[in-house]
Amino acid sequence: MAFNSLNLASRRCFVQSKSLFSVWHKTVMPVVAHSNLKRKSVEGSFVLNGRAFSTLTVNSKTIREVKADDTREFLSRYDTVMLDCDGVLWEIDHVTPIPGIPQAMNDLRETGKQVLFVTNNSIPGRNELVDKFQQYGFKGCFEEIFTVSYAAAVYLKNVAKVKGSVYAMGTPGMEIELKELGLKYHGFGPETEKPTRDNDKLLAMKFHDDVDAVLVGFDEYFNYIKMYKAASYLTKESCLFLATNKLEGGIMIGPNRRQPITAAMVQAVSVAAKREPTLVGKPDVHMYTCIKTMYPNIDKSRTLMVGDSVRADIAFAKEIGVDSALVLSGTSSLSSIQENPGLEPDFILQSLAVLGSSYP
Repeated sequence: MAFNSLNLASRRCFVQSKSLFSVWHKTVMPVVAHSNLKRKSVEGSFVLNGRAFSTLTVNSKTIREVKADDTREFLSRYDTVMLDCDGVLWEIDHVTPIPGIPQAMNDLRETGKQVLFVTNNSIPGRNELVDKFQQYGFKGCFEEIFTVSYAAAVYLKNVAKVKGSVYAMGTPGMEIELKELGLKYHGFGPETEKPTRDNDKLLAMKFHDDVDAVLVGFDEYFNYIKMYKAASYLTKESCLFLATNKLEGGIMIGPNRRQPITAAMVQAVSVAAKREPTLVGKPDVHMYTCIKTMYPNIDKSRTLMVGDSVRADIAFAKEIGVDSALVLSGTSSLSSIQENPGLEPDFILQSLAVLGSSYP
């Protein structure tokens, strides 16, 4: 499918919901844009290897839209493709498949591209993602996966060189990463202390004397007592405050249902502790440092970052100096680009599936 027209002056309807993006997919509807992009966006084209690509100008920046029949010429620019997961390989609910992704992934492999997976999701371990990739019809190996939990463990071990223990709020996937690097930790799972607002009971709670870092990621067991303990450990100035990210505080998972996620927990601890965290997830450059350690021969001039978040994925690409492509199958839309000047992607794809040979 191709976006054949970008005449924004004559189109005032903007696709703001995933369901309407699905309508695009089924009806081969031309790209449309929000009326408040009018006069800030113009139709155009550029030529690569003799083929014309549509272009869109937002915030005075030219963004190129990749069509299915331009895939070969487009990918010829790159040797390495870094992929976000949620909203790119499957929908942002972490469950729903995106049509055409297995074929696109298989085609990337067949064309010899080095594929790396780079995710801010702190829930799964790398082994879990290997299994999930197989379930969704494509391959990915352990060494190709860079989760924010792995990046946090590397930071604690090799950058901060933490000698004491880590008070951690996170998932079993994060615990596995800390354990594999030989870090001492506690805090995972349900809090054993009973909730209370009684000062005497709070003061009588057990604390570890050797905590040198507090790590906050997504924690389904997050509660008042965990926040109290984290904030208390952070009263020591030398105690490192590390967080996986603080970009997204909640996501819609159904009609009138909003799920709090990592940033909400990080911000709660930050406010209570009166401390700002060091961030290790995208867009922070530490994530790329982890990648470069494992793949030292990456040529940034021939590397593409593909993601669904302007503030995480596109910002990460700009931070490390590689080209970026925004897929419209996840959290961000065309209006997200306008709302974040300076974070315009180089390319737009309706979905990663555009890169597959079987895409409509």
